[in-house]
Amino acid sequence: MTARTRATMRVLAAFETLFAASAVYGGISLIAGAPGFAMPVEWLEPLGLTSWVLPGIALALAVGGALAGASVFAWRLDFRAPIAALAAGAVLTGWLAIQFGVIGVRAPVQWVTVGLLVVLLGLALLARHRLVRS
Repeated sequence: MTARTRATMRVLAAFETLFAASAVYGGISLIAGAPGFAMPVEWLEPLGLTSWVLPGIALALAVGGALAGASVFAWRLDFRAPIAALAAGAVLTGWLAIQFGVIGVRAPVQWVTVGLLVVLLGLALLARHRLVRS
């Protein structure tokens, strides 16, 4: 593995770790109704939910867990890291699709998350490219 490939994997790992931490933080904040995270329960009517607890748990476990798991592969410089990152990206894409479908576009953070998803996918593809060439 070249130094460039290792550096790309480290950047991917750090990005995934920070992204996972933000998903877990967001999930906990939704559960707790923290300032800036207290949203109208009416938005959840299509799902039949009466609180943000289940979406918070799903965000922390599904999105945060997928990103954290993917980061382990990248920190270990495992050749499966790009695939794990793409899988975490698929989980996040599903999360966003459900979110946009149920509550619509309601906050700038949704677009920030889409941007971060694009960065994740770009890093995963770059790491895959560099692994194949090394």
